[in-house]
Amino acid sequence: MRTNVGSDDFKAIDLFAGPGGLSLGLTSAGFQVIAAVELDPDAGKTYRHNIGNHTEIEDITKFKPKTLHNKLIDSGVLKKGEQISLIAGGPPCPGFSLIGRSKISDLIKNKKGSYKKNKEWRHRFIDDPRNHLFLEFVKYVKQFQPDYFIMENVSGMTSYQIDEDPVVEVIKKKFTGYHVEERVLSAADFGVPQDRRRIIFLGSKKGLNKCEFPIPEQKKNTLNALDAIQDLIEIVPTKNGVVDVRYKSSSSKGGIFRKQMRDWICHRQNGDQVNGKSSRKTSHWTRNVNDRDRVIFPLIKSGSPSLSKGPIIYPSSQPKQIYGDLYPSQWSTALVPGFKKANLKTSTVENRHYIENKNGTRWVMYPSKNFKDKMRRIRWNEPAPTVVAHMAKDGYMFIHPFHNRTITVREAARFQSFPDSFEFSGSMTSQFRQVGNAVPPLLAKKLGEVILESIKQNTKSK
Repeated sequence: MRTNVGSDDFKAIDLFAGPGGLSLGLTSAGFQVIAAVELDPDAGKTYRHNIGNHTEIEDITKFKPKTLHNKLIDSGVLKKGEQISLIAGGPPCPGFSLIGRSKISDLIKNKKGSYKKNKEWRHRFIDDPRNHLFLEFVKYVKQFQPDYFIMENVSGMTSYQIDEDPVVEVIKKKFTGYHVEERVLSAADFGVPQDRRRIIFLGSKKGLNKCEFPIPEQKKNTLNALDAIQDLIEIVPTKNGVVDVRYKSSSSKGGIFRKQMRDWICHRQNGDQVNGKSSRKTSHWTRNVNDRDRVIFPLIKSGSPSLSKGPIIYPSSQPKQIYGDLYPSQWSTALVPGFKKANLKTSTVENRHYIENKNGTRWVMYPSKNFKDKMRRIRWNEPAPTVVAHMAKDGYMFIHPFHNRTITVREAARFQSFPDSFEFSGSMTSQFRQVGNAVPPLLAKKLGEVILESIKQNTKSK
């Protein structure tokens, strides 16, 4: 894949840039990303290592758009009066996610704290500054007046209202001077092996050609989880995440995707251009499996059909089982490799069950009433579920399709369509958060391509 095709004519700015998934895709589409703003130091370091030194590691609520504008002009990146083609970004709005909504609903149901009265929790939710970060995006659009903008967010916001107005319409009205359309897209429809649904706002300056949304690929071309990580299945995660993965050519759609991930070039800070063709891969690390999880993980079933691969035959098709299906009837009968059954006990502690190992260490079990979906195994024959930043805390919703462990950072990155040459900075916890918060590069590339098509149409009509 060609990635160094940015043009001085197609300049872009990436806001809430994270590790750079959006910038990576836009650059591959043909944009020159001249600036990015990101709060998290680890994500900013990741961006600089893989994409460029133009990242401002700043709090966007304090780093004003005029400050960045002046800096770009003073450095000669922009000429005075020059307009840019695109501003893109995904301002975090955690309250609009399904997780945020369920947490709010739980607070209301249990009448805790300041959420006792419906009106009070509603206004506190609306006033949460994290849900207003999109206004910072609006300020940058107002300052730079780009021809187009892309704003990405969680699809959950489509069901919210502020007073009587849908949140989506409130947001669109903030962009004066632009024609704005929105649509919920699944990344799985655009070459990403993950069913990640996000609302995309496409803004076109009035008087220019409206930007069309990319056309989804045919369903038969949709990638599944196995397509993304097949070459990693037999590679055991390491403590430092560095592993050796041998290249195996394949003409299957999964093989084509994995080759794309190997061939994609990233740009190091010293100017080197690096692809992923080397057998050395990084970030193939994940959390240790404790004794409690050793009991539970083998009992969690994805419901996928059986799969045989070379000399290895993976589990035959079994009915789907999630955590809530197991609590607690099957624990006492579980056999765990390396442990004698007598060393694993179940009992109750304040009406909660626990497992105790031979050293006397106890792991209290989650009650299934509130944590029915606490643990799930990924289906190998479908796109991976939405990779989320919560993986920084635990990966129980992302148990490996075949192994009794949660997925690694590199596997999560493949589900997001990050290339193998893309190296993440920071701790394992930080890397999981970066991957979960990112825009899939292949989806970003598709969006960038439709914006460029509109720009070219404008040029032809002049």
